[in-house]
Amino acid sequence: MKYNWSIIGHEKQLQQIEKDIESGNLSHAYLLVGSNSIGKHTVAKKLAGILQCENNFCHECATCIQVQKGSHLDTFELNDDGEAIKIEAVRGLIDRLSMTRQAQYKIVLIQSMERMTVEASNSFLKILEEPPTRTIFILTTNDIRLLLPTIVSRVRVLKFNPVSASYLTKKLHELYPDHNEEDIKQVSLFSLGRTGKAIHLMENPDALADYIKVYHDVQNFLDHKNIVDRFAYVESLSANPGKFSADSDKIDSFFNILKHVLRSKVLEGDPKSAKYINTLSKIDEAGILLKKNINPRLVLENLMLAL
Repeated sequence: MKYNWSIIGHEKQLQQIEKDIESGNLSHAYLLVGSNSIGKHTVAKKLAGILQCENNFCHECATCIQVQKGSHLDTFELNDDGEAIKIEAVRGLIDRLSMTRQAQYKIVLIQSMERMTVEASNSFLKILEEPPTRTIFILTTNDIRLLLPTIVSRVRVLKFNPVSASYLTKKLHELYPDHNEEDIKQVSLFSLGRTGKAIHLMENPDALADYIKVYHDVQNFLDHKNIVDRFAYVESLSANPGKFSADSDKIDSFFNILKHVLRSKVLEGDPKSAKYINTLSKIDEAGILLKKNINPRLVLENLMLAL
């Protein structure tokens, strides 16, 4: 590829983006779709750098550094802070887009678009339909089903899928030749093919240790604990969903590891496989309910009953 993306996987999506740039068929709005920590936001930031840099995304000029740090004057970001994106934030964004452009483009990066309220989404739709000249929107979402269909219809969608465990293991060996085999194996499994999560775990030993602890907790209560013990465990998660690490809260980590354990049991031909397959779909449903601000304890207890 022409540009130095420095990203594991997603070659097809990156090639499509490069083709759009080289052919002059760049869309005014891209929506990058995929699970959390799969690498969407990293791609979005790098695409912004490619479009703003006048030296083929050199990674070294002031523009590249400013875009990466989030301080570039014509690259606006609404990063995922866990809060809803309200209409006031969209109005502020529209005001900034009306200002004189200094760079090649005005670029808007919005992480986790599903956080937008309906009111904010309708306001954003208007600027998306009639954007200022040389303005490009690069949006990400973990779940396209939570977005207004009218917004989805006005963007170019790029879907990001998990990479295989074997591919991820190979790439991690190349990137981290000094790490031990067991760490790489565990990271490949726990990340569920999400390259961003894999990099985070490789570079943060404490986060990996937390994942390993939750993995043993999940194995323990699946094999031995009764429903009362399971309820007590999820109460500890919902009562204090504080962060295990810089980018992953306890409930998200728990969901990821529970998925891994259940999928492993299904692949091993566990007698309860049919039930576990049903539970896997309920985990995804639980994630959607949590994004809608349903009481976390209620959601997790219902999930435990499905086990």
